[in-house]
Amino acid sequence: MTSTGRTTRLPDGEFTAADRAVLASVDRYLSDALLLKRWFDRVDPTRAYAECFELQRTFNRPDTSYGFFDEVQLSFGRVPVMGSVQDMLYDWVRAPAGSEREVAAWTNRQVREFVLRYFMRVSDFRQPESGETQRVAAPPPCLARLSWCPSTDPPREGFGFTQLFYKLRETGEIGRFSEADASVIVDLRDLGRTYEWVVAKVRIFDFDVTFRPLGEGGPEIVFTLDEQSQLVLSPELITDRTDPEPGVLGEYAVGYAFIKAPPSGFLAYGPGRFDAAVEVIRFSVLASGQIRVHMVFVANRPTAVASVSLDPVDWALWTADRISGGAAAGLLRPLREALDERPIRLGAFDPVYTYVALANVLTGGYAADRLCIARDALDKQFLVQHFRQHYQTIVGSLLTWRQIPDWLDASALPEWVITGRSS
Repeated sequence: MTSTGRTTRLPDGEFTAADRAVLASVDRYLSDALLLKRWFDRVDPTRAYAECFELQRTFNRPDTSYGFFDEVQLSFGRVPVMGSVQDMLYDWVRAPAGSEREVAAWTNRQVREFVLRYFMRVSDFRQPESGETQRVAAPPPCLARLSWCPSTDPPREGFGFTQLFYKLRETGEIGRFSEADASVIVDLRDLGRTYEWVVAKVRIFDFDVTFRPLGEGGPEIVFTLDEQSQLVLSPELITDRTDPEPGVLGEYAVGYAFIKAPPSGFLAYGPGRFDAAVEVIRFSVLASGQIRVHMVFVANRPTAVASVSLDPVDWALWTADRISGGAAAGLLRPLREALDERPIRLGAFDPVYTYVALANVLTGGYAADRLCIARDALDKQFLVQHFRQHYQTIVGSLLTWRQIPDWLDASALPEWVITGRSS
């Protein structure tokens, strides 16, 4: 194994089976993501969707957001899709009279550097937390969830990106980024120049799934999940354009395709479980000094929301993992993999869609017509949650954007911006 600067070359034999499965799927997921992107670019200017609806109301600001349902031909057939579009003011750099043009041009260079080089390194942030410390020993894993002591794990929001693998453009060599540089996301301008693609991982912080079977005023079940997705960064989904049209000084976009992870856990749909999905976050600098951000997300619609196993062995393994606070997961992995090879296994069911279907059968469709207990309503709620997650990420990144006086002066940037890691 030899080191090549910020990357590490690995012979094929040193990739794990899981690594090889991910690398073998890159072209498929990237291809379908590009099909989704091209379809969206063709349909969105006139909003010629099968169904388009308001997603979120934002008062007293010139922001727009909407969702849509439709169908798209992908590599595995014609697929029902859904998506969301958000457009919002990011910042407005003010300047003394007479210097607006110069300030806007300087701001354009700053935004280009921030978006294409640093945005993915600083897109997660910490919330205020208790300063109180408890001088007590940590409880055993099985009791940790019952503890009232302040958590030692700082609360975070937004998206935490790390880079995993790369494919070099000139040689086609595939390798792994070194662990030390996992958070130092590559300059996106190097995609298409140095790299053909980069596989990254995003951890979505503060991701809660809430199910209220008896309505807004009834009891709720909240699943707090540590959701992660693997992504493909490709030059076709990156934008680096200066003076693209009159009144716009620059457009700079971060985009990626999602890679579907093997089934695991409670959720059957969401981050890491899309059959095909694409995300693009585009920043535009206007001649007026406005900085706007335009976010697009398109994915296949779910065929199931949750998956509850009917196999008692799965329940036993799940219980052991929960009681141990996750400590048993590594110890039980060989057993789980061996049991997965059983010739006969009991299946699973989706309690959410089962509830929706049963409610409508028993009420003759009244539950869907008057109570919004329907698949469309659930899909729209998913898009609203997606809207909120990305809104929080963008607002959190704004605080970072504003506290750096000059993004082009790399020598003066804080270490946590350069490395993508904070304490």
